[in-house]
Amino acid sequence: MQKNGTPPIKGACFFYTETGTEGGHWAFQNEKHISPHEWSYEGLYVLENGDRLTVFSPDNPEKIIWSGTISLNPYPAFTEHVFGFWIHADQKSIKREIWAKYFFEEYPAELIPIRTR
Repeated sequence: MQKNGTPPIKGACFFYTETGTEGGHWAFQNEKHISPHEWSYEGLYVLENGDRLTVFSPDNPEKIIWSGTISLNPYPAFTEHVFGFWIHADQKSIKREIWAKYFFEEYPAELIPIRTR
């Protein structure tokens, strides 16, 4: 729960990239803005330092596999990659390939963003 009692936002991790991003960002999509064929920008949260993220097992949505505060180590464009995709940052204290798997495979998650919309 957030300090004001508002519950975390439920959704999924994903690797956000499109023309002009010059690589990908670790992101979260609010489940209220996911349809079978499309995810809306309205539900997009590009993760930033201070966000609180909880990642759940896709096989058991009650099992937490990672939880913590986002603390990104940024990189200049076109210097670091994972699974053949350029990335802009790594989450500190976790192996890049493990972290990336959560996002490329769109693991279920909950987010408490540092900034309100």
